[in-house]
Parts: sequence; structure tokens; C-alpha cells
Amino acid sequence: MTAAEIDRSSRESFLASLPLAQASNLAPFLIIALCLPYLANWRLMGLMLGLNLCTLAGMRLVAVRLAAAPAPRSEDRCWRIYEVLAFLAGGLWAAMMLPVIGQFGHDIAAMFVCVVIVVTIAVTTMVVASQLRIASAFLTGVMLGLLPQTIAYMQTIGPIPLVATIGLAAALAGLVHSVRSQHRLMVRTKLENRLLADELGHALEAAEFMAKRDSLTGLFNRRAFEEAANKIRLDPSAGPISLILIDLDHFKAINDRFGHAAGDSVLRQTADLINRSLGPRDLVGRSDGAVARWGGEEFLMLLPNCSELRARRVAEVLRYGISHLKGRDWPEDLTVSGSLGVAIWNPSDRLERAIANTDEAMYRAKAAGRNRVCLFSDTVRQENVG
Repeated sequence: MTAAEIDRSSRESFLASLPLAQASNLAPFLIIALCLPYLANWRLMGLMLGLNLCTLAGMRLVAVRLAAAPAPRSEDRCWRIYEVLAFLAGGLWAAMMLPVIGQFGHDIAAMFVCVVIVVTIAVTTMVVASQLRIASAFLTGVMLGLLPQTIAYMQTIGPIPLVATIGLAAALAGLVHSVRSQHRLMVRTKLENRLLADELGHALEAAEFMAKRDSLTGLFNRRAFEEAANKIRLDPSAGPISLILIDLDHFKAINDRFGHAAGDSVLRQTADLINRSLGPRDLVGRSDGAVARWGGEEFLMLLPNCSELRARRVAEVLRYGISHLKGRDWPEDLTVSGSLGVAIWNPSDRLERAIANTDEAMYRAKAAGRNRVCLFSDTVRQENVG
């Protein structure tokens, strides 16, 4: 987890919580406004309130702009503007002491306003503490406004306010450091939990994928194919469903002569060829079929909305493609061919029966000399004639 990621997430969290914090910040404005009639210098206090409200409104507009996710350069500029406004807000809260500082000990309303201002400064510092530069800008504005006042009025109010102001600055700086550290720790934990959740989700997806796929070719295994086939069969719009069983000819001889690595390459190349036939621009015009590695060198395809004659055309194209497969690392004399059986899945039959019919057609293709396509319906007619 990088510092930049934590910073960005921290800023997002800050912006998300800002509207509520700024809305609650209106409470001290209202309290001080209610006290105006009881203050000797109420005109100056009213002016300070107005300026502070304008600053708060400006900060709100900048925050809205930041939440809109502007371009990086624009975002940096907005944050700098927000820091300047935070500095002005801190200075104005400190300046609001000016109309009442001379009344310490003499005017209850003035003392109450001073307490509200100090509490608001402390609360605001905690609200922005997660963003160090903003908190630093706000506190700098506060101290630059308060320290000169406490020094200038020392003869009237004594040294205690000056000592209290310095102590307040140190205490708030310490709290900012503590709150910021805790906030960043929470953000880091949140990001780590999110990352772990994403990794767990990917792991579960991978596990689910591997549970349904053949590890060598990435095609469906038998169980996943059967689930997909039965789901397709329940679709009223699936129309006639055809099955194509592909068996690579003399595959054992390929393994024995060229090695299992070459045999695995042949299986993967064949699987890629079959997969391409079920792609977005497939031969059938659909991509909702299913294909599985059915056995060692056998592949089974299911084609919805596909008549037997159309499936035969698909099978012929596949047979031609298989016979012209050539891998980069294959020996020159390594050639591949396949025998294909085609059958229609009769709605009244179980899937096992339809596959058995396809298998029978494939064996007919083998018996007829291999590297050819045979239809189950032709097999039935031949048996009936015989």
C-alpha cells in the first residue's frame, strides 16, 4: 500500500464527510449572531461573521469542485485554493476575538463569545486534522490572528491569555498529529481490507473457473458442459440443438512419436480452433453454445439453433481446420486430423443418449477411414437399409 494511495483515499474520505462538518459549523455562527445585540462592538463582529461566512461558502464551492474529480492539475490547484481559504478562515476566527477581547472579565456575552470561538477553532482543527496541510494552514491563520491580540492587550487582560494561546497551539498541533495518524491507519486498514476482498474474489473466481474447466485447454469439463447443456435445453428459443463430437486421429501415435509436450500443444491448438468457431463471429452466428474436452483427445460441441445439416457444415470446416493445424514448435512431419460425429439432440432424449448417438456417428467416421464427418441420421438410415 503506497503513501499516494493512502493520501488519495484520505482526501476522498475527507471530502465525503465535509458537507456534514460544514453544516454543523453553522451552529457557532448562529450562536454568535444571537449574541450580537449584547456586544459593545457588534458592527465589527457582524463584519467578521459575514467575511467568515463568505470564506466558508468559498470552501464549500471548492470542495464541490474537488468531489467532481477534475483533472490532476486542476485538482492540485483546487487543493491549494482550499488551503488558502483554510488559512483565511483561521485568521478570521482569530480576528473575531478582536471585538470582545477588551471585555474579558467585564462582559458575560463577550466571555461567552470567546468560549464559542475557542471551541469552534478546536473542533474545526479536528475536522481537518486528516489533511495536514489544511490543518496547518488553518492553525497558522489562527495563531497569526490570536498572538498579536494577546500581546497587544496584555496590559488589559494579563499574560494568561498569551500563555493559553501558546498552549492551545501546542495542544492542537499534537491532536492533529494524533488524529491524522489514526485516520491514516484506518484508511490503510480499509484499503488493505478492500485489496484482500478483491484478491479473495479473484481467487474464488479462479477456483470456480478451475472447477469447471479443463486445466490444459481451458474448455468446459464434463460436469460444467452438462450443466450448460441442460440450461440451454430449457431455453425455449434454443431451437434445434446439434452435438458435434471430435476425436483426433492416431493421437496416441503423436504422443509416442513426438512426446507429450507436442501432444499437449496439439490439444491446445485444437481447443483454440474450436473456441473460435463459437466466438462473436462464429460459423453458427451465435456465441451461446458450449464446448468441452470430453476425453483425452475428444472434444464435444453443443450448438443451439443449429440444424443437423448446418452442424455438418460447421463440422466440415472444423475438420478442414484441424487437418491444417500447424504449431510453431511442431516438427515438420507432425500432422493432425480428426474424425467428427454429428447428431441432433432429440427433445425427448436425455443428454447422455444424444451424446451416445454423436459418439456412434464419430465411430462410423473412424471406420470409414478417419478425417471425415459422419451424421447419426445417415448411420440410422444405413442400419435400416441393412
